Amino acid sequence: MIRSCANLLGGRSLEERRNHIPMSAEKTLDILDLFDFDTRALSVPQIADKLGQPQSSVYRHLRLLKEKGYVMESANGHYSLGYRFLKLAKIVRLDMNISAIAQPVMRSLTKDTGETSILLVHSNLQAVCLEAVPSHQPIKVSSEQGQIVPLYGGASSKALLAYLGDEVLEGLFAAGHVRKHTDQTITDLAALRADLVDIRAKGYAFSDGEIDEGVVSYGVPILDSNQQVAASLSIAGPRDRMLEKDGKELVAMLKAAVESIQRYL
Repeated sequence: MIRSCANLLGGRSLEERRNHIPMSAEKTLDILDLFDFDTRALSVPQIADKLGQPQSSVYRHLRLLKEKGYVMESANGHYSLGYRFLKLAKIVRLDMNISAIAQPVMRSLTKDTGETSILLVHSNLQAVCLEAVPSHQPIKVSSEQGQIVPLYGGASSKALLAYLGDEVLEGLFAAGHVRKHTDQTITDLAALRADLVDIRAKGYAFSDGEIDEGVVSYGVPILDSNQQVAASLSIAGPRDRMLEKDGKELVAMLKAAVESIQRYL
């Protein structure tokens, strides 16, 4: 049996559906905004009254929030914030802690190596620059806070990917994210998997122009107290200058910097 698109979309046009989704999300967030230190629990009638919404609508939003763990329902029918927020808060706090802890270490690393130091974190199937301390030299590698970079190439990103599990690696290929940036970009699943095995064995990643031509970098994972990868720290610079340096010494300096960060995580 063939049904019309209107029926499949609940009787709404596509434009109505597009307009409805943001409004629905906003109502859900409005409910969460009602909770604070003075208002720890609320009933459906109280929420409906505060928001000027029908109780039936409020209940639908609460049911979804409860299913996802964002609110809890007590025996007397009152709702309070759920434990899901603890997990989210832990993630934010960890990122903030890493950033605060890493900044002085990165400044020292950049001073000692003469090259840019970069702190990356994993976000979905990408990597995000959390902090960067640029080299003082006129020709240097630049990275900005909040910059999104590929997760499958470059020493910083591969130092993360190597410790995220094979499902993340396969997810990158399944989503079609992996593509050539330069001739050095690894775009074969088996080859990249083998490279990640080597990174775990050595404890560091190396890249020679995998994402940006003429850039060489070394990256080391930062592990939290549960031995899960929380971030990566790397140094990057122009190829000619980096290849003149002692690679083993750079890796040793990176690992020492990471160890000093991990002590506080």
